[in-house]
Amino acid sequence: MQLYYFLLVILSLACGSLPPKDIDWAAAITASACMVAGWILLSHIAARTVSNYVMADKLQPIAGAEWFEKQMAAFRWLGLGVAVFCLAGFGIARAVDSIPVVGGSMLLQALVLLTPAVAMTAGTWSAEHCYGVRLNYTAPGLTGYVKAIWQSFRGGMSWLVIPVLVLLAASDLVGMLPISEESTAWVSLAGVLLFVPLVMPLLIRQLFKTAPMNSDQQAWISDLMRAAGAGRTRAVRWDTGSVQFNAMVAGFVPPIRTLFLSDRLLDELPTPQIAMVVLHEAAHLKRKHVPIRILAVLPAWIAGTFVTRIADQYLQTPEWAMAIGSVVGILMTLAVLRMISYRTEYDADVTACRMAEQLSGQFHQLPNNFAGASDALSSALMRVTFDHPSARKATWLHPSVADRIACMRKNEQILGLPAR
Repeated sequence: MQLYYFLLVILSLACGSLPPKDIDWAAAITASACMVAGWILLSHIAARTVSNYVMADKLQPIAGAEWFEKQMAAFRWLGLGVAVFCLAGFGIARAVDSIPVVGGSMLLQALVLLTPAVAMTAGTWSAEHCYGVRLNYTAPGLTGYVKAIWQSFRGGMSWLVIPVLVLLAASDLVGMLPISEESTAWVSLAGVLLFVPLVMPLLIRQLFKTAPMNSDQQAWISDLMRAAGAGRTRAVRWDTGSVQFNAMVAGFVPPIRTLFLSDRLLDELPTPQIAMVVLHEAAHLKRKHVPIRILAVLPAWIAGTFVTRIADQYLQTPEWAMAIGSVVGILMTLAVLRMISYRTEYDADVTACRMAEQLSGQFHQLPNNFAGASDALSSALMRVTFDHPSARKATWLHPSVADRIACMRKNEQILGLPAR
């Protein structure tokens, strides 16, 4: 899903770089609205159809849920193409900067560009809620419906969409300052450099719903993060309604850095496995994996800029050259991030096992050798994907669970431990 949210934002905003064109706004908006509404209607028809099969005992509830989940995933991914068609094909993106008021605001332009994809994604969340209501998994009512959509947004794309919109709003404010264009560019650059490490983690902390963590548990987790060399990190219980097994760190600067551990992870994993998950996140921080991923993306966008200049020389159309450069930049970013993400995940697993062996004397929660740590982390990976076997497969940012376990086993042999 992280790849989906990334592409939703990047593709939608990248459509704004298409060459400008005069369009019939009434026709473009009407056609786009009909396309989006039709897509949402299809999502709800799918929800009704599958739920009818389950209620008629033609499908087992688990099989029906898996089937419906696959359908919603297909609607989301295909919806990205529909959104691009609305923006580029109907021409909304090609004339967004000519709309009065909207044209002078990066924030308002971004809202227009993001609306089709976000609306269709919200439509799939709505269909999922309706599916739950029909099968009595979820309580009916408008309040529950609105809450479900908000929680899906808050726990999903909000961590990316909201910071982008806040950053663009800040850029609009900087553009209103009585300073030169050069000074505006430097102030905007400084704002971005400060926003990512300082402001974005605070936004994420507010967007994600958290609950108090057991004080003893919080104490040893915070102590473990410091002992692992990750510095001061605030550990919080991530309230997902006991739905998700997940852990993540938001932020670079220790005083405002937050470790999110989901409620289900804390409640259902045994302590040694929780400790290994914490060390895995600490390893990402200690080994500077996030800055490495960010820096690795820069060459991709430098190459995109280079392609833009070459295309401009040959095509003599700066607008199309920029669009071509954006496409190249996006494709190279996806390729580079995949390669770097796989390497850093393997490294974090192995580093966590080594740190567990080193710190086991200080923390009784940790296995006391590399093999035991490898077993605990492997068991945690298998447990958190138990309800969703598809999550064990390789994704854009994560190698498969089997490959991660194999990498840890391989390092056991490098250390001279008996093969298993």
